[in-house]
Amino acid sequence: MNLAIQTIKIGFIKAIKTTLTLMKVVLPVYAVVVIIKYSPVMSFLERIFEPAMKIFLLPGEASIPLISGFFTDEYGAIAAATQFGFTPVEITTIAMVNLVFHSIPVEYALSRKIGLPAGKFVLYRVIAAVIVGLIVSRIGGIFL
Repeated sequence: MNLAIQTIKIGFIKAIKTTLTLMKVVLPVYAVVVIIKYSPVMSFLERIFEPAMKIFLLPGEASIPLISGFFTDEYGAIAAATQFGFTPVEITTIAMVNLVFHSIPVEYALSRKIGLPAGKFVLYRVIAAVIVGLIVSRIGGIFL
């Protein structure tokens, strides 16, 4: 019985630490997205990115979670996406593109540090994200 209680205690502490770590990303991204959403910056970003978003059958506002994912990670993209009323197909497309193309500044720096060709690495990820986005946006509409 003592081992079970100890295991639960350790698991609970790890869960709290993980939650706090995620909150360090999610809360600031969420706050910034709320500010952007209700400022004139949002309409500016929508106009700029709308042509690119149309390629993936997404509205211009989908650029916000994609940009968030680019600079942070999947959790930042999720925090940003919750501010908008995306359809299941749009959310799936955004999620899949972010899974391929996330945390690029950090991964670029790490690639350079360990000697990988960072430019090629980023280019490969961009191409893969576009291909995944095109496929998911079209096929997702059939299944979702």
